[in-house]
Amino acid sequence: MKNGAASAIGLLIAAGVLYLARDVLIPFALAILLAFLLAPASRRLERWKLGRVLSTLIVVAFGFSLIGAVAYVAGTQAVSLAAKLPEYRKNIGAKIRDLKQPGEGKIAQAQKALKDLEKQADPTPRPPLQVTPTPQSSYAQLLEFVAPFAKPLGTALAVIVFTILMLLHRESMREKLIGLFGQRRINVTTQALDEASYRVSRYLFMQLVVNACFGIPFGIALYFIGIPNAMLWGLLATLLRFIPYAGVWIAVSMPLVLAFAVSDGWSQVAWVAGVFLALELVLINIVEPLVYGRSAGLSPIAIILAALFWTLLWGPVGLLLATPLTVCVAVMGRYMPELGYLNVILGVEPVLSPPARFYQRLLAMDEDEAEDLAEDFANEKGLLALYDEMVIPALALAERDRHAHTLEEQRERFIFDTTRELVEYLEDRTKKDEVEAKPKNVVHRPAPPVCIVAAHDEADHVAALVLARMLEPPEFNPQVISHPMLTAETLDELGRKACKLVCISAMPPHAAAHAGHLCKRLKGRLPGIRVVVALWSDETSDKLKARLADAGVDHVVWRLPEAIDQLRELQQLKSGTDHVDVGRHRSARRGKAGDPPGA
Repeated sequence: MKNGAASAIGLLIAAGVLYLARDVLIPFALAILLAFLLAPASRRLERWKLGRVLSTLIVVAFGFSLIGAVAYVAGTQAVSLAAKLPEYRKNIGAKIRDLKQPGEGKIAQAQKALKDLEKQADPTPRPPLQVTPTPQSSYAQLLEFVAPFAKPLGTALAVIVFTILMLLHRESMREKLIGLFGQRRINVTTQALDEASYRVSRYLFMQLVVNACFGIPFGIALYFIGIPNAMLWGLLATLLRFIPYAGVWIAVSMPLVLAFAVSDGWSQVAWVAGVFLALELVLINIVEPLVYGRSAGLSPIAIILAALFWTLLWGPVGLLLATPLTVCVAVMGRYMPELGYLNVILGVEPVLSPPARFYQRLLAMDEDEAEDLAEDFANEKGLLALYDEMVIPALALAERDRHAHTLEEQRERFIFDTTRELVEYLEDRTKKDEVEAKPKNVVHRPAPPVCIVAAHDEADHVAALVLARMLEPPEFNPQVISHPMLTAETLDELGRKACKLVCISAMPPHAAAHAGHLCKRLKGRLPGIRVVVALWSDETSDKLKARLADAGVDHVVWRLPEAIDQLRELQQLKSGTDHVDVGRHRSARRGKAGDPPGA
């Protein structure tokens, strides 16, 4: 709790520092972003024996020349558009007049009534204020002209310098970060830096690919629709889509407004909107899942929250840098335990394990969601993995809560009934497919029965049903003893089924004691029987195994695949022994019948 409070206070202090030092940190963050993009090219040139300094200068010159060219094209197109605006003045004025004077309908009457009320409230006209400008000196006019450009130019120069220094001293900066977090964390810090670098670089590259897949077709479509300066809008769409969520709407709003201004009707507006929707649907449903994937490693909610947070701190530049910076924060939370909650909040990795997710759906009594989770897991990893890695561990969680008296009876009933139905449903569906695939008219000799009995509770019985579903005929002949039964009734049922091999299904936390007691009764009632105890747990214990061996247990298994292999081995061993015994008996009879008289 203290560590969590200290981390929260540290984050608040860090946010304050980020806000107060934004004039210095914004160029630094932009330089880091550009260094991530340019570092692979710089390393490639270094492998060509061009040297660190020359490679860095070439890459930086090319990168900033490309940015300057894009800015020049955008500026030229913007100036061209501004020069054409007077041509559309008449059309824009007509549409504005139509909006202000919509006719003689109810809207026009409402507007007229509001104007009359305004005149009645303030009938005396007020003379307008006259402001006489004070003449400025030439030096003041120069400063006023230069001031708007000074800060952007200073920021750009700082970004260029920072980028060059970061590319020149990559290893030194890495060592400084490692030294900052401590030499005891060299391994963790190195892994975190490598993952952050990979995820940010991959995100930026994939985002550029996706944005180009939108901006280029969008600009071409606008050209054929007849929207002026189509190249400008396509380029802006490519760049603005780097801004999460909001960028794409800004990109389409400008050509929509222009189409509204230059067209006499609404056809061009409809065409622009239609092209935008078509491209966006293709990107969302086809291109982004294939190309983009989870390259950023952030959840959608995290991206939205990050955009709001960084915009509040750093304005529009913070909105642009929101995703890359948040990726770095999430990576820190992944590798540093004290900041682990950041990765939980921001990351896309499932917070709960598959058994915990399945158990939570059962606790929520959401049968459909639980079935969907089970089916998806089975389709991905198979039926055996589903039972071994999800269903049985979820039953163990339920049994733990039941013994702790924190599980309501209604939820307990739902969990066991739903799990039993789910196991039977998945098994029946699989069996149907297998029966159709198997050749017909094949006679198999029935296998000897393998009896599976619950140690004590219903969770033991449901796990026994799971094991029985995986012991497939004709190799096995599983027989699950009904539940609930008294111990004496269970022994009578095992005797009627003539079981020579018994598996006791036992679910922690109190499974071993019940399984040991049942094994003692079995051994005393049915001598010669082989007993396997399946303790459904990942935590093996030699001490527990020794206690069960003292109770007469022949073998102890912990997982579902291990139980299947052990029962297969014992069944084959038993079949071989029976075959040898029968052969010896027949030889003895033949020898006795064939002995000469008087022998």
